[in-house]
Amino acid sequence: MLAEMTPQKPGAAVDTDRSSAGEPVASAYAGAERQVVGVLTVPNWQPGMGAEVLPWVYRDIVEVVADAPGPVRAKQIVPRIGLPAGTGKIEGARAKLKRLVDRGWLDEDTPGMFAPARRRGGPSLNFR
Repeated sequence: MLAEMTPQKPGAAVDTDRSSAGEPVASAYAGAERQVVGVLTVPNWQPGMGAEVLPWVYRDIVEVVADAPGPVRAKQIVPRIGLPAGTGKIEGARAKLKRLVDRGWLDEDTPGMFAPARRRGGPSLNFR
């Protein structure tokens, strides 16, 4: 990634905004702040999309929630996906659950209680 931001001409001065002739000089880093660095690991749910498109840990979470007899809490999910039930793991799972809610994969009708999303034929109401 750093190689993409390296100036094309090594040794060329890019500290100034003007050349010796007084004309504007384009920075070697112009536009670098607009580059997309991250990726969307959890896609927004769409009709016909299955859990197989999710990263494995998110897929495991969706499957555990789907298999539960009712809404579940993060601390109930953590041991079922093979993680120790420590505070850090529970908070990490809660963040993933919230992300799944935001992207339309799960519903959270009561704070902290997660259930499979009720499909309404179109994008989820949580769709952004």
